[in-house]
Amino acid sequence: MQTARRQGGLTVIGFLFVALVVVVAALVGFRMLPSYIEYFSVQKALKGALEDAVDGQPATVRRFFERRLAADYVESVHWQDLEVTKQNNQIVGNISWETRLPLVYNVSLVIDFEVTEAR
Repeated sequence: MQTARRQGGLTVIGFLFVALVVVVAALVGFRMLPSYIEYFSVQKALKGALEDAVDGQPATVRRFFERRLAADYVESVHWQDLEVTKQNNQIVGNISWETRLPLVYNVSLVIDFEVTEAR
């Protein structure tokens, strides 16, 4: 009699567990994607506003920033949140915000963003 050789592989229970982990990671990733797209839009808007404001006045930078936010349909950041300062002969714009993403029932994901640009 020949003994059965031990087979290696993934069981059905193991496959379901791995599939569950992959699906949950994908769902969380897809839920976070719009927030990161918005982060990069804010970063681009701040950089463009600093470049467009030739005089470097905070009010001018905020006005250009507001226009760029409206053009990119950014909703979680407002131009009033922008801090414009002058440091070492450079105009520095800084903005920070927090985004809460509801996941399941009473579980939420909190992401803190901060953008700093200088000209």
